[in-house]
Amino acid sequence: MKLHKLSSIIIAILIFVSWLPQAVSAQLIIDRITVKTKTNDKGGVIGMQISFYTSLPTTSRIDYGTTTDYGFFNGSSIYNTYHEVVLVNLKSDTTYHYRITVTTSQAEQTSTLDYTFKTGKVVQPAGNQVAITDVNVTNVGGTYFVVTWKTTGQYNGEIRYNTVENFVKPAKVKAVRSGNQYEVVVGKLKLNTKYYWQAYVSDKDGNTGTSSVQTITTAVSSDIKVPLVISEISPASQADLRLTDTTAVVRWRTNLPAKADVSLKATERRVKGGGKIKEGLYATEHEVIYINLIPNKSYVFTIAARDIHGKKVSTGQFGFITKATQPAPQVAGASTSCYRASWTYQQCRNLTAERAKALELKENLNKKFNNRVPASALRNWYTLVNAYTYGGYPLEAIVAAVKHGGKTVHPTIGFFSWQNSKDYKDYIKK
Repeated sequence: MKLHKLSSIIIAILIFVSWLPQAVSAQLIIDRITVKTKTNDKGGVIGMQISFYTSLPTTSRIDYGTTTDYGFFNGSSIYNTYHEVVLVNLKSDTTYHYRITVTTSQAEQTSTLDYTFKTGKVVQPAGNQVAITDVNVTNVGGTYFVVTWKTTGQYNGEIRYNTVENFVKPAKVKAVRSGNQYEVVVGKLKLNTKYYWQAYVSDKDGNTGTSSVQTITTAVSSDIKVPLVISEISPASQADLRLTDTTAVVRWRTNLPAKADVSLKATERRVKGGGKIKEGLYATEHEVIYINLIPNKSYVFTIAARDIHGKKVSTGQFGFITKATQPAPQVAGASTSCYRASWTYQQCRNLTAERAKALELKENLNKKFNNRVPASALRNWYTLVNAYTYGGYPLEAIVAAVKHGGKTVHPTIGFFSWQNSKDYKDYIKK
């Protein structure tokens, strides 16, 4: 009798255990869907970019067409939780239907409902039409999304948005502008809801500009009560590759979009360098660059961050020691006399070395450009020679600077640090 009772208990436990994993397994969810016009570096339209997140790593497929029969598809076989798919060869001023389908490595699959987007009209720009470029949704939450863009001039900016494509009575949020860079936080939104939006700029003379109408879908949950956390702070030691004798690249992450103030100072009195740097845009990956520091000196810094909802967090002090100044590179047989040049990569210049490197650079550029070196190289020759001689910049970086306008070369930050900076990487991506 006791054995029979024990067997019944074991069977009951086995039934419960076999049911349990299905009950607690993570649910496969598609959310934060964003649709925007994809352009090339000259502003030409490539297609429509649809980006979204999944709660588990999945492959992605988007079926699309002018009807709910779709007829076309695109996607990726790589397992990710963030997905971007670009739909190309679309007709102008046309409404398209699309549906997203994702699949896990365990063959679990889910799809969205049928959604739509509309491509823009191809029109000749009017004389008073302002060009809006680099339009990006930088962050999407359950109750907000963040948009940035640029213009060639300075205008008043705003985001107009609605839950329907009709912009007769849209809600409006004014942009925060810094120079020709704009940022808007559109808040107080509903969870898991699709919104239509467009950027709009104007000035007192009646000049206006609008972006194409784009869409986003807010996340299924809110992060209002999620604590703001700062992590992965560097530099943490003198061995950090982004430390030089006169520069320091401070990096960190936040789990939510935030802006931060970084305060840096020397531990010794009367040692120059440092100060406070305020971030201009909301982000989760952060970086600021300090220049004109003193070689072989100890500095400490703190970070104070504030997220979109107003939550604040600060760090304790972190420290580093700048590297000692290294002797300027020497050319065999060159003069060893030095000239002070504290503004550049090295504290000590060698004119004979510069002449030799200048001749070498000139010869290499002539080869790269078939003796037709662009005029920009002549205008910036002094900077290019210094970068090539003292800054550790390879020929490829100098060539890129001549071709694309200079951001691949920094006049005071050595290549070892500059190539890891956010400004450099963002520029190269373009």
